[in-house]
Amino acid sequence: MTDKELRKLRRDDLLQILINQQRQIDELNAQLQAEREALANRNIAIQESGTLAEALLKMNGVYEAAQSAADEYLRQMRDRADALVADAEKRSAEAARAADGVLSQAKAEAERIVARARTEAEALSRQPQPPAGPLPQESGGVNAGDEGEEKRKRWRLWGSKGS
Repeated sequence: MTDKELRKLRRDDLLQILINQQRQIDELNAQLQAEREALANRNIAIQESGTLAEALLKMNGVYEAAQSAADEYLRQMRDRADALVADAEKRSAEAARAADGVLSQAKAEAERIVARARTEAEALSRQPQPPAGPLPQESGGVNAGDEGEEKRKRWRLWGSKGS
């Protein structure tokens, strides 16, 4: 606005313009203060880090710590897996030993049963056999002689097996 225009304005309008300008000044001062604080924070960060290389070294320290933590975690998981494998192998060996024990017991029991059966068979074979009875009589007929002979042979064979 020009001086002429300002002179023509009323007092209320002039006061309103002054109030608006004061608000703008206050807003600009607040922005300026915020920018100064941000600049101060940056200057502090630059002073703390010294150089960009130092800042990168600090960042590498973070990465090294993270890598170290990851390595430790992997080591612990491998140790745990190894412990689980060792436990599984131990249980497997125990189960194999138990199975071997059961198998040897079964074999021993089978051998005892077989030995008892042999003993009983020998005892039965040593028992006296009943004497052979009279030979069956021949029946008459065309082939009666052949049939009677066969019966006698079987009777003799049966009697000789028992003695």
